[in-house]
Amino acid sequence: MEFLEKNLHKSHEVFEFGCGTSTLFFAKRTKKVVGVETNVGWYESLITRGYSNIEIALMEDGLTNDAYENSAKNSGQKFDFILIDSLKRFACARNSLAALKPAGAIILDDSQRENYKKIFDFFAEAGFTKQDFWGEEISTSRIKNTTIFFA
Repeated sequence: MEFLEKNLHKSHEVFEFGCGTSTLFFAKRTKKVVGVETNVGWYESLITRGYSNIEIALMEDGLTNDAYENSAKNSGQKFDFILIDSLKRFACARNSLAALKPAGAIILDDSQRENYKKIFDFFAEAGFTKQDFWGEEISTSRIKNTTIFFA
C-alpha cells in the first residue's frame, strides 16, 4: 500500500481483474479504474458508491467465458497498472500485455501461492523485473505477498 500511495498519480489509469476495496483505493488516487468482476455483490457495492471514475463490467460467467481474461486487451485502452486478483490469473496475465502502457506494471495479488510459478516465469521471459511486498493480511493474520512486475 505504501509503495502504491507513493507511486500512483492522478493521471494514471488502472485495470482490475477482480474488484473490491482495491477499486476504491485506486479510484481515490488515479484518473480512472476499469475492471471486470464476477461477483454480483461486489459489483453492486461498487457501482452504487458514486465514483465517476470507476467503470466495472459484471461477468458472472467469467470462469467459463474467454472474454473475461481478455477484458483488458479487448477494452481498446492502455493502462499504467493492471491488477490481477481474480479467476484465471495466468490467462489474465498473459493476455494483458497488449493493454499495458510501455512503462506500466502488473500487480499480482496473493503471489505467494506455489501454483503461480508459471506467472513468474512468464514475466521473467517477457523481460519484466519484479518487486515483492510481504505483509500480514488484516482479516486473517496470514502472511501474504503481492508482486509488482515492471515492464
